[in-house]
Amino acid sequence: MEHRLLKVELVTAVREAGWHGALEVSAPDGRWRADVMATSPDGTLRMAWEAQLSSITEGDVRQRTDRYTSDNIQICWVATQPRRWRGSVPSVLARPPVEGQRTAWEVTEGLARFVTEPCLHRPPCPGGHGEWQMAQAPLRELVSWILGRRVVPHRYLEPERLVEHWWQQVWTSPQYVSLAADFAKARRRARRRNTATGTVQVVPLDGSDPLSMAREAAFRMTGVWPSRPRTSLRFNSRSHRGDQGAASSKASKDHGDPRLIAAAEAWVQAETGGHPLVKADQELAGGTPVYLDGSVYGIVCPDPDQLDWQRWPGRRVWVLFVACRGELKRIAVSAPNGVRIVILDDPDP
Repeated sequence: MEHRLLKVELVTAVREAGWHGALEVSAPDGRWRADVMATSPDGTLRMAWEAQLSSITEGDVRQRTDRYTSDNIQICWVATQPRRWRGSVPSVLARPPVEGQRTAWEVTEGLARFVTEPCLHRPPCPGGHGEWQMAQAPLRELVSWILGRRVVPHRYLEPERLVEHWWQQVWTSPQYVSLAADFAKARRRARRRNTATGTVQVVPLDGSDPLSMAREAAFRMTGVWPSRPRTSLRFNSRSHRGDQGAASSKASKDHGDPRLIAAAEAWVQAETGGHPLVKADQELAGGTPVYLDGSVYGIVCPDPDQLDWQRWPGRRVWVLFVACRGELKRIAVSAPNGVRIVILDDPDP
């Protein structure tokens, strides 16, 4: 009964939008049969609406969608239960009318919008905040928007988690698509400017000692990292040289590790949205250089003894990728404020 009512709702919405709507339309060769077929007034465009209430596998849904696509027919699947395949094909989740609550069919998932808001943190996050959110609308209005091209299917570059489900694509307006693209570009530019000015945070040695906590609190309040107090260190020179040699040897050995290089590439891509290039055949400061847009962006497992911050102050804008916390400590001891250090893999407990 509900299946029939949903089909009637869809065909009524199609006709109210000014299109021709027909129930149970089949392909000449029988390859597909649409619950509702919408045809534009001039007969040049067609769109199928499938009221899918029964269980069906994701593979079957994709296969049936491909059949419509091969005949130049757009499609939207309408489900009343949160099926696992929703979002893998053009689809929405709708709820029927309920006496005393809803007087019409309502779309609860599958229609999305992109929302931005300023960052209230101090210092503010580079680029602010933006995210995709689900929106709700009467089913008849959504049908009208889609047929009028005011709402279009949008496929994400990476699945988005919305309402406790990973969506590969949603229905949204072209304006939201443009807003999301502009936001991503602006955020990448802001992050690069932040890195270039040396205002990014040095990764704390362990995040728990009082000095690190005090410096971090000051940074959050003022936006400026306080200088490190000078300390007098006493240690056994023989033991220190041995530790230096071990750490340098480990860094030299790790910098060409394909696993670490792949992790660094993935980190840069997620951080900037760009496409990094790692030149494993080159060596810079004892490590493997990572390039972005033709310039050095960072180094995988650099040798702390070869960074030479005084002679090469420009190196403080690079992101340094290390394999473990021990390497981080060796670099952070002499690194100036603003150097970013990322641990790719920390086997230490």
